[in-house]
Amino acid sequence: MTTRTTLRRTNIGHSKSVEALMVHITWTDAKVVRIEARKDFTLAAHTVKVLHNEYSVLADVPVNVKTGQVLYFVESKDFHGWYYVLTYNGVSFSCSCPHNYHFHKTCEHQQHALVFVGHRYARENAHRIEVEHFIGPEWELHISDELRQAKQERAYE
Repeated sequence: MTTRTTLRRTNIGHSKSVEALMVHITWTDAKVVRIEARKDFTLAAHTVKVLHNEYSVLADVPVNVKTGQVLYFVESKDFHGWYYVLTYNGVSFSCSCPHNYHFHKTCEHQQHALVFVGHRYARENAHRIEVEHFIGPEWELHISDELRQAKQERAYE
C-alpha cells in the first residue's frame, strides 16, 4: 500500500504580472507629464504592486535615462501622485503598467499620452498657421518654399 504525502502550502510571493514601474511626482498635479533629458541622469522609480486597485510600494528601482530621451508620465487614477512611465518609439507608446507591460494590451495610460501629444502637436501647428497668415506679400517671395511645404504638410494631415 502506498502512503500519500500532502503538499504543504508555501508562500512564494506575488506574481511579477501585478508589478508596475511608477514614479512619485509631487511638484505637479497634471494628468500627463512630458520630460526630455538634457543630460544623462538616474530616475528614482519604484516597483509597485497593483492588485485589485490596491497599491503597495515594493522597492526602489533606479532607471538610467540618456540624453535626448523623452519620457511621459501618466498619473494613476487610483494612486494619486504616482505616475506610470511611458516611452514612445515613433509608432506607439509602451507603458509600465501591468496591463500593457506584461499582457501587451492597450491601456488607458497610452490613450491619455496620445491625446496629450495630439493636443501639443495641434497647438504647435496652430501657431505656425497663424504666423503664415500674417506674412505680407513683399516677404512671400523670400519664404515661398517654406509656405509651400507647410501647405503640403497640412494637406496630408
